[in-house]
Amino acid sequence: MSNPILAFSATRRMRSFRTILTVTAYAGMLLLIAILMLKGMFGTSVTIQSMQQGVRCYLILTAAQFGLLVLIGPAMTSGAIAGERERQTLELLLVTNTRSFRIASGKMLESYAMLALLIVSGMPAMCLTVVVGGVSFSQVLVSMLFLLAVAFGTVCVGVFASACCRTSVRSGVMSYRIIALIAVITALPFIFGYPRNITDVVYDSQQYAALTKDGALKMIHPLLYCNPGFGLVALLQDQTSLLSGGSLENIPGFGTATMVQRTQYQQWGRLLCTYLMMDRAGGQSIALISSGAIAVAGSVLMGIATFLIRPRRKRVIGD
Repeated sequence: MSNPILAFSATRRMRSFRTILTVTAYAGMLLLIAILMLKGMFGTSVTIQSMQQGVRCYLILTAAQFGLLVLIGPAMTSGAIAGERERQTLELLLVTNTRSFRIASGKMLESYAMLALLIVSGMPAMCLTVVVGGVSFSQVLVSMLFLLAVAFGTVCVGVFASACCRTSVRSGVMSYRIIALIAVITALPFIFGYPRNITDVVYDSQQYAALTKDGALKMIHPLLYCNPGFGLVALLQDQTSLLSGGSLENIPGFGTATMVQRTQYQQWGRLLCTYLMMDRAGGQSIALISSGAIAVAGSVLMGIATFLIRPRRKRVIGD
């Protein structure tokens, strides 16, 4: 490998028995969930019941992997740079020809490769849902690609926090605070609502029926595209229709409500507008945009981490 940090870290990790144990436990856990949920569905013809159970299993497996990535991703890289500072080995790296970018990228790629290995090891369990029907192999691949984008974002957050802190403990705390802060900031549209024009479109059946996919994408608040949870829900909705149908009339009681009663639905219209626009725009398109936003945000954090690794005064002395 051209990156010595990546080569050394990857070699050390792959030679560790802990790596084999982690991958085995991760894949085994997902397989156990799939087998318990799909028990009795194998060896029979594809029925509506088996398809529904396969969809439920697919949703649980995807959500479980998403949650695990958000939890373990920052932890894997939160000590990447801070750990070197604690062992007083970062200065030794800085006086060599190894650049700050190669140090940061090597630490990030090594952890990202481990997360990618975990995601790939979970594919057999995900493919069991294809056997019983209800989910296609292409949908499994799309969801795994989205999980890879989420994994990239989480490890970048960990490296950034590690570059900011001097101890691994503080870096770990900071990384999870950043994750929580991102979740809160990108969910602000749910708190403050939308401009008037989007509610006018949503609550006018004719305007909503004439709304195009591109128009719906433009009406969704840009902050929501940076929320991985929103991207996941949009993708699963597009693949499995886990929520109710994309129409106001499908909301229980809305079709027969009077105009006064319908205005009461507008009190929780922020979630309703989000869902209807998401359903009209297409979850796969939203997940693709969300993946791009996560990749860009992660790259920005990596750039800042690269700058923080080597203090400015040291660069001046070195020059």
